[in-house]
Amino acid sequence: MERGVVSFVGLGPGDTKLWAERAGMRLSRADAVMGDEPAPVARMIELAQQGKRVVRTVVGDPFESPRCVAEALQVVSAGVDIEVVPAISAAGAAGAFAGVAGRAVLVSAVDVAGALAGTAGDTPVTLVSDPSLPSQRVIVTTAAGAAELARPLGRARVLVAFGVPHEGLRWFERRPLFGKRVLLTRAREQSEGAAALLRDQGADVVLVPTIEIRDPADPGPLARALADLRAGAYGWTAFTSANGVEQTWKALVGLGGDARAFGACKIAAIGPATARALEGRGLRADVVAKEFVGESLAREMLAALKDGPVAARVLLARAAKARDVVPEALRAAGCQVDVVAAYETHPAPREAIEALAGEIEQGRLDVATFTSSSTVENFCDLLGPRAVELLKRVRVATIGPVTTETARVRGVRVDVVAREYTVAGLIQALAESYEPPGLQGRQESERRG
Repeated sequence: MERGVVSFVGLGPGDTKLWAERAGMRLSRADAVMGDEPAPVARMIELAQQGKRVVRTVVGDPFESPRCVAEALQVVSAGVDIEVVPAISAAGAAGAFAGVAGRAVLVSAVDVAGALAGTAGDTPVTLVSDPSLPSQRVIVTTAAGAAELARPLGRARVLVAFGVPHEGLRWFERRPLFGKRVLLTRAREQSEGAAALLRDQGADVVLVPTIEIRDPADPGPLARALADLRAGAYGWTAFTSANGVEQTWKALVGLGGDARAFGACKIAAIGPATARALEGRGLRADVVAKEFVGESLAREMLAALKDGPVAARVLLARAAKARDVVPEALRAAGCQVDVVAAYETHPAPREAIEALAGEIEQGRLDVATFTSSSTVENFCDLLGPRAVELLKRVRVATIGPVTTETARVRGVRVDVVAREYTVAGLIQALAESYEPPGLQGRQESERRG
């Protein structure tokens, strides 16, 4: 029988991205997980003796907790192997995210008084709730006033640091979007990278997709176009979004094809995100539009076509509903253009949008971002006349002029427009729209005796 083990795994305070890679591995392979409360040591021992992999999780570093140390000693005394997966310590978290160097403990807010027992009342202390998260709050006070200030935090975990922050070290709260709750309306499949970029700027991301990406209702035209592509019928294939790349590739693979289908066909992409999606499939774009709009893509393709046959046949794989700038410009130059739907966009379920409306009405949202005309139109269609009034309560940021124009046609005020028409450009423009210096968001610093 495989020898069991009890792993004492520190998860670190706050952001799950601070978890050690080993912590994630142990959790994924565990036969049993005991949470961060008084754990049944006898049960941990019993399971380990049966050859099970037992994980005992603790917020913070395991051996910062006297209770956790006592449990580990009991497990060892029973002849069971242990393992310790360290995490960022309370003192480390206080220093890293609040700028307080020195001793710190991580406790429940209701236990702050106990953590300070025996400490002189005039001793400076700093309370940090939600450390490493966009909702982090820093309260500078004294030992005498700490328990009262922690009371509204309920049973939340709080770092109690002995000392005061060094203002020069409070980098975390100086990020441009710190504490801002930012709505991301992209399709769920596209949101991971955008959410990560927003979090890097300090934002609290609220993901409520207003569109869903689906296969085209009639897959026949795309299948026939891909058959022609494999037969060498096209001189060019153009993609106007990363979605178009992914959906076309999915259909191609479903038909038994691969990158060889493109053969000598040249490929055009509307921007770097679309070009990267192609590279992820082993394809390199011959033309990448300098400005990430259809007009620029058409100009770049026409310039490249001057070196080839005038009557090139072009496959344009895109959304079922899209602007006709590219095909019209190419046809005017004598090209034969086959426009096929690689995917369709559909509105998100109304229930999610209604819940979002409630968040806005309660003042719990700071920014709404829109990365395509479809996201704007679906937001407005789903909420009807309320949409414009709700968006007046938040800052509105768009990815570029086309999306901005769609918003303005629908009566939506736009506050921030990306200069580079990419998600990264949008987030950069949004960050620059806030004053970078100073402490932003939901943090407060109070000195009370």
